[in-house]
Amino acid sequence: MANNDSTRGPVRPQPFTLYAANGRIYASNRDQKLIDVGALTREDSGSFSWLLDGNQQRGSGFFTEETALGDLAEKLHFLWLDGQFTAVADAREGVNLEGATRLDIVLDELAPGERIYDATV
Repeated sequence: MANNDSTRGPVRPQPFTLYAANGRIYASNRDQKLIDVGALTREDSGSFSWLLDGNQQRGSGFFTEETALGDLAEKLHFLWLDGQFTAVADAREGVNLEGATRLDIVLDELAPGERIYDATV
């Protein structure tokens, strides 16, 4: 039987928070689980770049941590990020996020036209 968008139910937005701290990118979900998803590095040129651990997706050339996180947020898919919360251990213990750059985002469980089994970024 074919998957019909009208039968999959309503798309529910899910809140997440991205953090940049100590050269790493962290994400938290509505259950307050915190996971390490990748690196945020400052290049010799002074710009920032990000690299996800799970799939090696990257972005570079950002003037601030905020713009780097914003670029990452535009490229994240719910199914990939949600899967990371299942696969990656909670990192809250031992991570200090005081003063960390923070970006609150909302991702739809499934974007319009996205297949239910699509787990790519």
